[in-house]
Amino acid sequence: MRKTILIPTDFSVQSLNILKSILGNNSSKTKFDIILIHGFRLSDSIMDLLFYSKHQQINTLTTSEFKEACGVIKNKYDSQINSLTIDLFTGFNVSSFNNYLEANKIEEIFVSDKEMTLTNKSSFDLSKYIKKCNISYSTINTTINSSFPEKGKVAEVFSQVSIG
Repeated sequence: MRKTILIPTDFSVQSLNILKSILGNNSSKTKFDIILIHGFRLSDSIMDLLFYSKHQQINTLTTSEFKEACGVIKNKYDSQINSLTIDLFTGFNVSSFNNYLEANKIEEIFVSDKEMTLTNKSSFDLSKYIKKCNISYSTINTTINSSFPEKGKVAEVFSQVSIG
């Protein structure tokens, strides 16, 4: 069985704790198509829009630690992951968010109980769209059980996350 899920991200290693908890507690034979999504406002400048590249923008926003942590999770949970995609949502309202969910055949949304840290001035929080959308969402408690000295580093991917 395949299931498409959506997880908001701020491109931090900590934001991947949601994904770890979902995959770590998946007792069924479900394979996931995972979309990590980030809210991003496009520029009003015509020149910026002419030369805009979503792929280039994602590369600018992601850190090497985040990319490496995604790779580690993909390798560790290979049997459960059908695809892992990083995407930007650039819409302005709930209707466009619902259209995005429908176009990508999203079945469920998982959000963290922790607030996102948005480092780019064009980034925005998707929580107001998620709360009003047509798809059910689950809030995941992503508290790390141990005190981890390398917070925000790839090594954090190997720590245990408690599920609430």
